[in-house]
Amino acid sequence: MEIVFLIIGIFVIVKGSDYLVDGAVGLAKYLKIPTLIIGLTVVAIATGVPEIAISISSSLKGSNEILLGNLLGSNMFNILFILGLLALIKPLAIKREIIIKNYLFALLSCFVLFVISYDVYFGDSSYNIITRSEGILLLCFAGIFLYSTILGALDEKRLKKERTKFKFLDIVKIVGGIALVGVSADVIVESAIKISSSLGVSEHIIGLTIIAVGTNLPELVTSVVAVRKGEMDMAVGNLVGTNIFNLFLMLGLAGTIHPIMIDAFSFIDIIILAITSFLVYLFIEHRKDINRVEGIIMIILYIIYVIYVVIR
Repeated sequence: MEIVFLIIGIFVIVKGSDYLVDGAVGLAKYLKIPTLIIGLTVVAIATGVPEIAISISSSLKGSNEILLGNLLGSNMFNILFILGLLALIKPLAIKREIIIKNYLFALLSCFVLFVISYDVYFGDSSYNIITRSEGILLLCFAGIFLYSTILGALDEKRLKKERTKFKFLDIVKIVGGIALVGVSADVIVESAIKISSSLGVSEHIIGLTIIAVGTNLPELVTSVVAVRKGEMDMAVGNLVGTNIFNLFLMLGLAGTIHPIMIDAFSFIDIIILAITSFLVYLFIEHRKDINRVEGIIMIILYIIYVIYVVIR
């Protein structure tokens, strides 16, 4: 029965993502701002609804392994698998704006997480932990990113003189798309957890793989739909924005609610995420795009990472 729910959930999430992209593009045209900005903010936060729910729920229950596994695994899935898959569908031309400001902000999020979680070295402690004050610090970084992005949107808006007619249907599509994505993602994750638990898989592995992939189905489907509709900026902006919000907003919320203990495996995953994020940055900086060969390399790296997680 869980397999049936899984299939239904996947079908609904595809339709929800389709509505979300259409509505977001229409809203961007009306507001006279680039779809990149919409992807970095509205779409990134909207498709991050499952991560928010999982983060808060896991934090309240003290399930650190699922919490960290979900967020770190989600970012690895986004930056390697989804971005690599998009490059296979169509080579990604990356705008300079994404490289200079937004992707560098994503690298900063990895660096900040590494520093605040390495208390054994930086904090002269016997264990690694994200405290409530550090959780608030992460939320401040999320606010800075959001503020910076909004300022960029206002600047872009001033340069555009024409706007399309407002369509209430775009709002309906966005709200309806978010609702469908959120509900279907929850069904998919719950079904996946039950299926994997029946196979005797640990919480840490479930968090890094099954839940991470499940909660990122909105990002996967939304990005693929955006690329097929020719909205490359929205697709890339969605992934970069999601990774930034995962570490700053989601982890910040969770850490503020309840201190998060960082075990040895999670700390290794933080280092791997930082390294792979920098590697993708080198791909982008080299030719200002990600071609199909680099996309294949990224997907292979993700598969290697999943194998490592399972056997370690």
